[in-house]
Amino acid sequence: MPRAPSDWREIVRKGKALANRKDPAGLDLLLGGFRWRYDTARNEAMKAVAALGEWPVPRLLTLLDAAPTAVERRAAADALGWMAKRKAVPALLRALGDPNMVVRRAAMTALLHLRAKEAVRPIVALLEDESGGVRVLAAGVLGRFGERSAVPSLLRALEDEKWYVRQAVARALGELGDARAVSALQRATHDPRPAVANAARHALAACLGP
Repeated sequence: MPRAPSDWREIVRKGKALANRKDPAGLDLLLGGFRWRYDTARNEAMKAVAALGEWPVPRLLTLLDAAPTAVERRAAADALGWMAKRKAVPALLRALGDPNMVVRRAAMTALLHLRAKEAVRPIVALLEDESGGVRVLAAGVLGRFGERSAVPSLLRALEDEKWYVRQAVARALGELGDARAVSALQRATHDPRPAVANAARHALAACLGP
């Protein structure tokens, strides 16, 4: 898989020019950039596709479901999130079960951009994901969704073995500001990791209110 060809800027420029005329060859060029491992180059290709409006969406949905590389599936999720296309929600929900953690993370972020409340329950399940990075993002996304139905699961996740997950969970509970979290957060202020204890203190203040 190429990091990015040396002439990637020219490829993106040509792809944009053709795609803006609805030429499928231009979209092919831009979607080819979704395979690049150089973030700057890949992001430029993604932004160009996202700016095209509705017509790339079927191709993006196909990539999200079936692209052979995780970097392509991740890029498709990112682009669909930027485009705020509600029709992408079912595919993004499926992507929460992708075998690669970077795709699961991208799908969560996209669903948050779309404010897809139906994603809350499956994202709650990711608080038990095998990847600590996925668990961290799941906690953060749940906090930003503002859905208090996630509180019981977040309280269980406050006991996670990874300190950085516990920190993210405490922050999420603070964002939700639910009084049910008070006792658990009080205990967490004594966490052996200072970062977790500090996050718990801030969250506790939010849950107790003025």
